[in-house]
Amino acid sequence: MAASKFDLWLIDKLRSLKTDESVFGSYISGILEGEDTVDEKRDALEDILSEIVKKDISIHVQEILEKWEECQPKKEAAQPATDVDSKLAKLLESQTLATTTRREYTDEEKKIREAILSQYSQLSDNEEDQAQEEQNESPDLVKNTNALDVAAAARERREQARLDAQKKKEKDKEDREKQKQLKEEKKEKRKTQKGERKR
Repeated sequence: MAASKFDLWLIDKLRSLKTDESVFGSYISGILEGEDTVDEKRDALEDILSEIVKKDISIHVQEILEKWEECQPKKEAAQPATDVDSKLAKLLESQTLATTTRREYTDEEKKIREAILSQYSQLSDNEEDQAQEEQNESPDLVKNTNALDVAAAARERREQARLDAQKKKEKDKEDREKQKQLKEEKKEKRKTQKGERKR
């Protein structure tokens, strides 16, 4: 799937903040695509960006939210109900409605008509009984859970992205600690070597 205008912008934005756009980008997109309110999205974005940057967090969050809104397809404004009602009324007025004339049936035609109607009503009753029997035979109809499945999958993706971001943060922290420790050890070695040279 091709990256959207917003995705491309977000990648550049995260690169400018010197962070891993693949981990944080998917997590931020997951938050924005969710069903949460704008305030909930803002809070979640502030939490994430607080891990990336130390200052101007609210400015970055506002910029992301504005760009997201700008890149969303515009929804057509709904026509007022009165407009639809008035159009329907005009349409009905312009059409000429066919009027039916009542036909008088002879006694013989009435008997035939009643026989046909009674035959169809019996068939209808039999069909209803048959449908009821079929329903009783298979009461375990499968419930459609597509919407629930999609929501659960989206929730799972967001959670996975959050966990990935947390792991990356912890790994980065460990790497910084190791680098700091190696620097200290090198510093100590140099001090020791200088001390030995002086003797």
